[in-house]
Amino acid sequence: MTEVLEIEEIATKMHNTEENKIASWLINIPENIIEALYLPEGSQIALTVKNSEVSGTILPPMSPGLKKIGSRILKKRRGLYEELKRIGD
Repeated sequence: MTEVLEIEEIATKMHNTEENKIASWLINIPENIIEALYLPEGSQIALTVKNSEVSGTILPPMSPGLKKIGSRILKKRRGLYEELKRIGD
């Protein structure tokens, strides 16, 4: 079954700035969507907002080796990670 998200249309203004603002989020894809799209279990979507536009990229699950490397780096650099989290990356 297709799911629909209704969004209220609102007027927006574009503001020119010297630097473009970019924000991204990683979101776990629900199991029913993974099954419907035949994606590997554990896939995620990266949503990026830039200049008031949203784009998305489907990311496959990380390999066990990459997870191990990521855990090692996080353990070694925990202080840096916490500081970046505190100041908002």
